[in-house]
Amino acid sequence: MGDSSGTATRTRAGRALATRRRMVRAASEIFAAEGYTGTTIAAVADRAGVAVPTVYYTFGTKTALLGEVLGAAIIGIDRWREPPAEPFELAELLPVHGWWEDLLTAATSREALDVFVGQGTDVLRRVGPLMPALHGASGDTEGQELLRVSEERRVDTYREVLRRVAETPGGLRDGLDLETATDVVVVLFSPETYQGLLGRGWSHERCTEFFREVLGDRLLGPPVSPAE
Repeated sequence: MGDSSGTATRTRAGRALATRRRMVRAASEIFAAEGYTGTTIAAVADRAGVAVPTVYYTFGTKTALLGEVLGAAIIGIDRWREPPAEPFELAELLPVHGWWEDLLTAATSREALDVFVGQGTDVLRRVGPLMPALHGASGDTEGQELLRVSEERRVDTYREVLRRVAETPGGLRDGLDLETATDVVVVLFSPETYQGLLGRGWSHERCTEFFREVLGDRLLGPPVSPAE
């Protein structure tokens, strides 16, 4: 006989995860359309087809819900499970990204940067519409902390990506240190820049190519073969 209790547990866990993702998706749509102050837990519950207490029980506060929405936008809602327990190391989170292994196995620094830009621009597309809500949440202590931590983790992630790029054949351009390279990417490769380009009528594909060219020119030296 099979383990019926184990199967039931997995079934309950699967339903709970599907409900969580449904609430996150509903909240993402409303935060993007209505901003932070215009979003209500009742509206999220209604769109997700759950009771209001279910949203509160799962996420706690509207700001915490926004934080989870941001995390899901970065990872992808279909890959999202729940936030890791605090405190956690960045090294624990990066492998969750589907592209991380491709970056680690890239043959040259230019190939590694291409992996990051290609996948990162998809992240900017998902995160960009949520930035007004994130800034709108900063009117209280919890919201300010969410904004601070979100930016800190973005910077740390970019630094770690560039560390890997620097260690790959070809590396960074001569004279460019890791911190300066991180500064360049943090400023240029941002949701605000991406949204600004879209506002000028650029397509997602054109934005991706722009970032690939600009960051490649600013960060990398001449192309090399993997054997060099």
